Amino acid sequence: MWRRTLQALPTRPLPLVASLILAAVASWAYMFDMAGMPAMGGGFMAWSTFVMWTVMMVAMMLPTATPAILVFAAATTRPPGRSAPLPYLFAVGYLLAWTGFAAVATAAQWGLHELALLSPGKALGAPTWAGALLLGAGLFQWTRVKDACLRGCRSPMGLVAEGLPDTAGRALRAGIRLGLYCTGCCWALMALMFVGGVMSLAWMAGLTLLILLEKLTHHPRRLSQGVGLGLIAYGGWLLLG
Repeated sequence: MWRRTLQALPTRPLPLVASLILAAVASWAYMFDMAGMPAMGGGFMAWSTFVMWTVMMVAMMLPTATPAILVFAAATTRPPGRSAPLPYLFAVGYLLAWTGFAAVATAAQWGLHELALLSPGKALGAPTWAGALLLGAGLFQWTRVKDACLRGCRSPMGLVAEGLPDTAGRALRAGIRLGLYCTGCCWALMALMFVGGVMSLAWMAGLTLLILLEKLTHHPRRLSQGVGLGLIAYGGWLLLG
């Protein structure tokens, strides 16, 4: 589906692609810079943590959303004079949904910090807590909610089934809707950053690749359930160990 729709683009949307690449590269550069800073002890800065989580969501989720954004661009190529800004608004709406997740993650990190459950690397210090989170994320991979949200996240053309989003407001709402589907699909995987460490670039890269594969593979359900089994096994091992 992705390939056929992208081939329908009459010209290469170079400004759009360049903008997406620039935003993703800048976000990853920011996270590299943050990871190189020494861990701060003591107080918890809510605003700076919210900014960090928001940039992390851009770094991780914008690359995985790029095929959907290009599909949206292919669907809104006319009229030429009015359609140019719509893919950008679609992308903004998508990231707004993940900004909401960043706010929730910030609150979760604050709570874990107050309970002294985080290590200096911002990971769950106790294996039992990490195991429970892994077990929960693995079980979620097998739920109907996961399947439904993954279908919505993989099918951006379904967002235009009721009519072409040919206005700024409709394009923004379509992006938010897709972002909510993807948030519902991937929130449990994102929560695993508290297992590997919030500032772990390796975990960021691994989860980004996994989420991208879930969106692009021909057998998403098998992949999701296979990952779920792995997470359940790992979580159970930590709990029993």
